[in-house]
Amino acid sequence: MKKKIWSSIAAAALILGGAYGIGEVQGGSTAEAAPTVKSQGKALIGVAKAEAVALKAAPGQVESIELEKKAGSTYYDIEIQQTRQEMDVRVDAYTGKVISVREDKDDDDDRYAEAAAPGGKLITAGRAAEAAQAAVKGTVTDVDLDRDRGTAVYEVEIRNGKNKTEVGVDAYTAKIIYTDVDSDDDDD
Repeated sequence: MKKKIWSSIAAAALILGGAYGIGEVQGGSTAEAAPTVKSQGKALIGVAKAEAVALKAAPGQVESIELEKKAGSTYYDIEIQQTRQEMDVRVDAYTGKVISVREDKDDDDDRYAEAAAPGGKLITAGRAAEAAQAAVKGTVTDVDLDRDRGTAVYEVEIRNGKNKTEVGVDAYTAKIIYTDVDSDDDDD
């Protein structure tokens, strides 16, 4: 009989403790989610405007633009290649204000040593994003300039619901080279 009572008390304590814990977690996440939901009512400035703002802060060739959401803020993280260094510029995704400009000390690539490929002047990352969005509807979350064997291609990632599409855009002509759709439901 005493075992049944203690078992019942232990079960009740676990249930109440679990309910309290769930309430705390949900309460905490609601408070943290409120700023995110509030900021989602605003419109993003877009890749082209973020690129223009970043280039004013650190002139050079934009190598990548990524839409980041961290610590309750949403910003574009823009890598700019200058003659002998790479700069990272963060631009608020809603206001267009420069959050930070810093030299990237990561020496994992020597892009400045690559010779320019024949074919003229590169289009901007913003122009590549516009061309990709004309082909695939959604929100641009990432733009990367990929230089390989004398060619240059902007790889533009677009999210639309559960689909993520990578669009290859010729970095000289803005023509779409390929599209690759990946659904979040896929196991790949």
